[in-house]
Amino acid sequence: MDRPSRQPLFLFAAALLLASAGVATWWWWPAPSVEPDPLAAASLDQRLLGVEQMLATLKRGQSRTEQRLADLEARSKVLRDEVLGFGQRAALVEETVQQVSAGTGAAPGTRLRLDEVDLLLSFAEARLSLSGDVAGARRAYDLADGLLSALTAPQFVNLRQSLAQEQAALAALPADPRIAVEAGIEHFETTLTALVAAPAVATDTPAATPLNRLMDALVDVRPRAADELLAPADRQRGDAALRLELGLARLAAERRDQEGLSAALVRSGIWTKRLYAPSAGLDKAVADLQAIAQQPLVADVPVLGSTLAQLRAQRRAEGAP
Repeated sequence: MDRPSRQPLFLFAAALLLASAGVATWWWWPAPSVEPDPLAAASLDQRLLGVEQMLATLKRGQSRTEQRLADLEARSKVLRDEVLGFGQRAALVEETVQQVSAGTGAAPGTRLRLDEVDLLLSFAEARLSLSGDVAGARRAYDLADGLLSALTAPQFVNLRQSLAQEQAALAALPADPRIAVEAGIEHFETTLTALVAAPAVATDTPAATPLNRLMDALVDVRPRAADELLAPADRQRGDAALRLELGLARLAAERRDQEGLSAALVRSGIWTKRLYAPSAGLDKAVADLQAIAQQPLVADVPVLGSTLAQLRAQRRAEGAP
């Protein structure tokens, strides 16, 4: 009787143990992970934000790269100019060394040659600044270059290089601007004869009113012709005044007087409007006068005079007068 009574108790204990093991297994077993939906709104917003940040980073990197490329281009241009200057200087130094090694030495009368170079450069500067004679300045610089090339001492290399740069600047100058101004004044005078026969600009006549018809019956009104703007005597004096102003403009151009040229051409334009009837040719002639008045009379050479200043400074440093 004792043995059968122990079997249900054993079975109950085994069932309780299995239930406890199942609960413990369910408690400690990790829950399956749920992957987020890649098409969800929050996920898409996060991905778009990342893409925008990446694009901003790429734009900043591109801007820095473009700035670096611009800096490198500017540096390369400066280095290229310096290399060209060094090459020219090296060629002059090599020529000087070859002449010295050949035993030619410095030519006698160096001080006299420097005086002649000083005189020629001063003459060229005066010709260009006072009369705008570009051709005369070029000839003076060619003569100075011939004299300076005979001085083979190393201290004259800088002078020869500076002189070569000024010669290149003079060679790049256009023709004398005074010639273009004088040619423009001459062309304006040739157009005056065409202005006499030019038809006047037609003006719109208002509609006739009773008062106008009454005045027409009492007063005979006739339009002036193109050659009847002034009385014959007044017209002759006006034409003489116009020719005088054009002559003054030529004298101002010869003297390189920019203000005198502008004033004379303005007065010429006023006389032209008084002497000739309004027309398209008259407007073009006055506009041409205004354009001529704005043209410069002196050529601008920024590097002119650098060799002369360098020569005088070098002679003062050596104690020469």
